[in-house]
Parts: sequence; structure tokens; C-alpha cells
Amino acid sequence: MKNALRILLVLTILLTAFAQADDFVKTGINVGPLPSVAFNSDTGFQYGLLANIFFYGDGAIYPDYYHNLYVEWNNTTKGAGLAQVTYDSKYLIPGIRVTADLSNVIKQAWGFYGFNGAESKYNAAWVDKENISYKNSLYYAMKRNQLRFTVNFQGNITDESFRWLGGLGIMNFNVGSVSDTRAWDSSFVDQSTLYDDMVDWGAISAQEADGGLVTYFKAGVVYDSRDNEACPMSGLWEELVMTYAPGFLGEGGGWLQMTAIHRQYFTLVKDKLSLTYRLGYQGILAGNQPFYMQGNLANSKSNVDGLGGSKTVRGIMGSRLVGDGYAYANLEARWKIVRFNWIGQSWYFGINPFVDAGMVVQPYAYDKTGIPAGVYDDYISGNNETLHLGYGLGIKLAMNENMILAVDYGFAGSSNDGSTGLYIGLGYLY
Repeated sequence: MKNALRILLVLTILLTAFAQADDFVKTGINVGPLPSVAFNSDTGFQYGLLANIFFYGDGAIYPDYYHNLYVEWNNTTKGAGLAQVTYDSKYLIPGIRVTADLSNVIKQAWGFYGFNGAESKYNAAWVDKENISYKNSLYYAMKRNQLRFTVNFQGNITDESFRWLGGLGIMNFNVGSVSDTRAWDSSFVDQSTLYDDMVDWGAISAQEADGGLVTYFKAGVVYDSRDNEACPMSGLWEELVMTYAPGFLGEGGGWLQMTAIHRQYFTLVKDKLSLTYRLGYQGILAGNQPFYMQGNLANSKSNVDGLGGSKTVRGIMGSRLVGDGYAYANLEARWKIVRFNWIGQSWYFGINPFVDAGMVVQPYAYDKTGIPAGVYDDYISGNNETLHLGYGLGIKLAMNENMILAVDYGFAGSSNDGSTGLYIGLGYLY
């Protein structure tokens, strides 16, 4: 943490030297090709290529844009990979915002720690090669790959702030053991993982053990009064979304889910400092969702994996909390320390201290009767679910207000949820 603070101080001094007060308006097409180099404690070092293409036209709506196309390909040192194309525009169809995503998401070692948060014990000694109790470096991991296509539409109900939402998604999950990943993890040993044990004990049913196809439809409402989407300084962003996956359109269907998210942004110092928070809930209203869909958090624009990790509760292990229903919260201050113009672009550098929290509020019902009595207490704590905390600090470097390099470092509030997490990527959390 001391090294991070030293780096922050040096960057602040260097960037202040470039500071300018000139007004800046971007026009035309801006292509931001970059190496897709990042790091995430849950997935490892990431390498690849990306391009974020913004069309600003005559600049009349800058820093907003007319069209945004995002393309990325990457792999990571912990067996993850992504091939993705996303598109976002309010102007492709007059009066309707279109957000589309086509992705092949590879996760050869997706974190799997059991179900229902505090109910499931995490034993760090089992993945510590130096410990006498060592089981496997990837004991708490499984394969969870998905090929997905999603498209969302939003249109005005009363004005641009209050909108309806509709959409659909097709997701094919291929899940299983991590036993084929020894090529990139030489410390992996040919022993069972938690996923393997759960399948053997019947806690994960044979019908769900290999994954399946999920086709869903979305409908809801969105209220959005943010003054800027990339880093709002004021306004509200709220949504209520119903997701229905019919059983006849895939073996992973047969459930109805509700998602509610409230976000609010306050200006403390104009153009410099804001305070933000997010409150979220997601739960099953009817039917039974397969275990491999657990942890898929929906919103009006995309799908993210949680609960825990870079997109929800920073500092705790990714996908640590798995259940039918979740509640989560984030509190974050955002300080844009310095603005400057450089190489024909407008930039700012900032920091964002944060506190995150989450918990399972609707437990996932699974069969525990097959867990051997002799090891039952090693896996099931018997504890009631509690609030899981993460806290830390982030730094941001933004180009033209919209393309934002993000570094967040978080600490877990409990050793049962991990220790620390480092996340290097793009954009603010919400």
C-alpha cells in the first residue's frame, strides 16, 4: 500500500506539470487502440488487444458520444479469456438506445467456494502448497465458459430520464472440472476440487453438472438523470428489471428474477470532487435457477460475475458469495485531482477511496445429505449469513472523459473471504 501511495504522489506531481485550463471539445472519430494489459487477483495477468471507438460528430453533445464500438481479445495467466464486441448508441434507432454484446467468455478457473456465503467455509490451508493440509492449488475453482449474445433496448416513457427497457439474451454455459488446466498451472495436482466433490456428493445435480443453454427476456424501467455517464458528478441512476427464462428455450430456464439497483451521485466540489453510492438487490421470484447461473448479476446494460471481486465487492474473492438472492452496496468518493491537455486529447487524473459490502439474502437450496459426516464440518459452517465487507483505494486516468484507465486495490474484511484484491481495467465501478 505504501508503494501505491508513492506512485500516486509521483503521478500527481508529473501530471500537474501538464495542467491547462483551456476548454476542450472532441469532434469526429476517436479511436483508442490499446494493449489489453491488466491484472485481476481472481484471474491473473491479462494480455491482449482492445479498441474503444467513439464517434463524436460535430462535438455538439461532447463529452457524450453518438456511437461507441468496443472490441477486445485477451487471455490471462489463470486460464481466463475473452473475445468481445459491444455496441452502444442512442442514435442508431431514433428515440431508442441500443446496447448489444457478443462475447465468448473463457474461465478455466472460475472461483467456486460453495453456496450461501458464510454457510460455506473457506480453508486457505487447502490451497497453500507449504501447508500440511494442502489439497490442491485450484481446489476452489471450476471451469465456467460461456458463449453469449445480449441486446437491450431503452426508449423514453416521459422524457429522456425515465425510460422503458426491453431485451433478450442467449447464453450457453460449458462447466466442469479444472483438471485440464495443468498446462498453465504447474502446481495443480491430480486430485479433486470442491466442484468435483460437490458433484460426487449430489450437491450439484447431474443435470446441471455440465452446464446448459439459457435464453431469457428482460423488461423493466430505468430512471437516469446523470449529468455524464462515464463519471457522473450529480444525478440518479435507478432501474427495476424483470428477467424471465422459459424452460422450453433451454435446459437452464424455468425461472423469474427481479433486479433493482439505485445509484446516486453528489457534487461536493464542482468538476473536482463527488460522493457516490450504489444499492443493489437481485433475487428469484419463481422457479429454480441452475447453479451455473448463480453469480450472474444483471443490469440494464450488461451482465457481470459476482458477488465479490472487481465489479461488486472489491477485496473479497471473486464469486465468493453464491445464492438465489443478493444485496450489495458501494460507497465511493471520486476526486479529479488534475486536468490537462496532452497529445491532442483532454485528460484528468483522480483517486477514489471506497467501501463495498454484500451478502446472500436468498439462500440457494441444494442437497447436503450426501456430504460425508466425517468432513461435513470442514465444509459447512452452520453460521448464518452476515455482511461481507471490502474497502480500499483506486486511481483513475481518463482520456476525453470517457476512456478511463482504472486501478483499484481492496482489502477483505474477513479472512473467510480472502485477503486483498488488485484490479486493473477500464471505467468506474458504476
